[in-house]
Order: sequence, then C-alpha cells, then structure tokens
Amino acid sequence: MSSFEAEHRDAPDQHPSALRADGVGKTYQSGAGLGRHLRSALGFFDAASGVGEVHALREVSFEVAKGEAFGVIGRNGAGKSTLLQILAGTLQPTAGDFTVRGRVTALLELGSGFNPEFTGRENILLSGAILGISRSEMERRFESIAAFADIGDFLEQPVKTYSTGMMMRVAFAVAISVEPDILIIDEALSVGDIVFQQKCSRRLNALIQRGVTLLVVTHDLSFVLSMCRRAMWLDQGRVRYLGEAGACVREYVTAMSALTGNTPAPSTSSSELESAQVPEAAPLDVSGCERLGDGGVRVEQAWLLHADGSAAGGYRVGDWAQVAVLVRAARDVSGVSAGCELRNRHGQVVFATGLRVARRLIASLPAGGVALVSIRFRLELQPGQYTLDLGCGAGGDADNTWDRVLNAAVVEVATTPEQEVVHGLVRLPYEISFGRPA
Repeated sequence: MSSFEAEHRDAPDQHPSALRADGVGKTYQSGAGLGRHLRSALGFFDAASGVGEVHALREVSFEVAKGEAFGVIGRNGAGKSTLLQILAGTLQPTAGDFTVRGRVTALLELGSGFNPEFTGRENILLSGAILGISRSEMERRFESIAAFADIGDFLEQPVKTYSTGMMMRVAFAVAISVEPDILIIDEALSVGDIVFQQKCSRRLNALIQRGVTLLVVTHDLSFVLSMCRRAMWLDQGRVRYLGEAGACVREYVTAMSALTGNTPAPSTSSSELESAQVPEAAPLDVSGCERLGDGGVRVEQAWLLHADGSAAGGYRVGDWAQVAVLVRAARDVSGVSAGCELRNRHGQVVFATGLRVARRLIASLPAGGVALVSIRFRLELQPGQYTLDLGCGAGGDADNTWDRVLNAAVVEVATTPEQEVVHGLVRLPYEISFGRPA
C-alpha cells in the first residue's frame, strides 16, 4: 500500500474533481542502464542516443469527481497499472500533468509495503505508520481491522506464511480503515473467495456513499458495471473509450469478441441462406438510441415480439420472447454475427446470446447484402424491467467492424397471483420434495 497527498494552488470548491489527468504519458527506454532508469523514476529525463522507447501511456486525459466510482479496463499491457502508480505517487510521468486532491490509499500490488518477516499485527501497525497514522490510533482500530480481515490467529504469524487471499484480506482491511479520501485498487479484489469479495463490495459501496472516491483497475467487468458510474478503456497506452460504464464495457467486450474469431457456419454466401420471413409487426424505433461502432455492418431494423409474432407489450415470467435483427452490410464482410443482451436495473447482463456465442457465423455478406437473425428465449426472470441491447459484427483482428444499439427497448416482466415468487435474479429449473425419514 502507498499513500500520497498532492498539493494544489486552488481552493477545493473551485475544483470538485478528486483526480485529474491531462495528457499523461510514460515512456521507458529499452536497453538503458540502471542509472538512467533511476533518473527516469525520479523524474529526470535526459536524451539518449541509440536507445529504443517503449510507450506505456500516451496522452491520457480524464477526470474523476469526488465521491465517484471510476473503472479502468483493458487488456494486459494496456498501461492500466502504470497509470495507477502515477496517480498514487509511486511513479513519475514523462509527459503531462496530474492532480490528486485528498489523501490517497492505494492497493497496487498484494503485499507491497508488508514485511514478510513481520506478523500480520506488526504489518498493520507498520502500514499505519506509512500512512501517517500514529501507533496508538492504529492499535485503537486494530480490532475492527482484524474482524474484517477474518484470518484468526494467523494475524500473529509472519506474513510470509500467508496465502495471496489472506494477504489481500489484511491489505484491504487496512486500506478501508484509515478513512481515505481516494481509494485506488489494482486488481486486488480478484483474489480471495466469493464471500469475502461480496463483503468487500458492500464496504466499497458504503465508502462511496460517504463520499470516498474509488478508482479501480480490474478485469472483472461485472464489478465495473455494478459499482462504477463511468469507466475508461485503455488500449496500448491510449484512451480508447471514456464515458458511461455500461457503454464502455459493451464497446470493449464487442471489440474483444471481434478479435477472438469463430468458425463460420456451413453457408458460404448470403445467396445460400435459407429464406426467413420478416415480421409483420411494427419494428422497434431505434432512431434515437445511442449507437457504438463504425457501422461497416449495421442493425437496420429490429423487432421485439411475443411467441405468436405480435409486437411485445408486457411479458409474464416464463413467457417466450423473440428478438429479430435485420443486418445490412455497408461493404463486403465475412464472419457476420448478430445478437442481443438483457440487462437489469443495475446494468448487469442477465442474459446474452447471438450467432457468435452459438458459433454459427454467416460466412459472408456483400456490400448492401442483408440477413435476418431471429432469437427466441424464455423469460425465467425476476419480475421487473430490463433493457435490451442489440448488436452485430463481422470480420476479425484488424478488419473487424461492428454496430451496437444501446437500450433498444425496455422489457417488462410481470407475475400473476397464481405464479410462484421468483427469488433471486432468475428462475432455474428445479425439483423439490419432502417426506418422512425412513
């Protein structure tokens, strides 16, 4: 863990943001000696001939408001951890400026700041000293830290005997106990059992409610969707997307899916596709919906229907729903897919499928060619409102193209008095019995 409190010249009420980065960059010199690396880490950047450059970050700019939960996502090597180290004050940027307002507590690398020879108790007190908190104050907080970490007598054992999960429990318990203004977490919550992860999520929500700013790097996209209001996607050190968390995650997932590639279905061209009847019901009005992608393939029309083909109003729990998507190619494309996602009020994906998921891609579509993709599924869901996203894509690697329609429709699922109550998010098929023991 590390702590960093930045000085600033302006009054806090003139700048409500807790974190701000303006064109931040970080460049490493490959092949440079130890002395140059040390000078670079201290912020001294001299020119060097014949030394190659590796750009970990390039012109990264964003702002996080006080009390906001902000996620940073991206593939390995995208520069996410480098960015957090800069904001935590443990690494100097080579370009740009950044501002941090308030005390920062950072969980960057599990076990950082811990002495492996010391016991858990001793490391807790040491962490408090690093964070500028007196020994007497840390001793006063020790019981609550120990209760949250919940590793029992291991707190009196050397940290070198801990598992990674135990290390994370202690580190997280200390981080949330010191009342930070800004909490920075780099993948730490991906370690540990699910019960402790849920416990951490509840505590993070409580901290955010109290005005603590959260900046988290994670590969857990469900965490970003459920916890963060906004998110940023870093790709090869650059900002690829910055905005609402759900839109950021959807754009990232769609782009990553296009890179994985799937085996196309036996069809070799649009002329060999079987004839499909276009629904007679009125299509969804998606003209005002937010869209993502470049539109090389595009959702031209879409329908949300009941099982009998009529336009959907409300559904009952257990009803069949049908989604039809008419895809048009703006240029010659191959490996065409289309699908849909249902999200609950928290932005969590409760159901998603499509041709790519089913490994049934359309082999090719010529420029101007169309295909109709129909999906049927049962709404075995908790009563409530869900949003429907639609999408299509084609190609792979550098030639991928895609289109995404956000919140194309609201799906209303209700229950009747004679139906059983759905506890939880979904209603799974189940069996239940009882009897007198033999």
